Amino acid sequence: MELTLDEQRLVSEYRKLTPSGRDELLAFAASLARRSGPEIKTENESAGNQCRVKEHETHPETEKTPFFTE
Repeated sequence: MELTLDEQRLVSEYRKLTPSGRDELLAFAASLARRSGPEIKTENESAGNQCRVKEHETHPETEKTPFFTE
């Protein structure tokens, strides 16, 4: 997995934190998650506001047809 430069910086700064600093950061992230409320979905929720993907769509350009050369 490749990380961007900003993501690498975040990981390195997180590793430098003390255990109490990590706990404080986790508490802050949890408060942000609670504040956002219903915007965060869990795996068991249904996606009622999303469109359905067609089960099978034909692509004529991918059909196997013989090539005729002269």
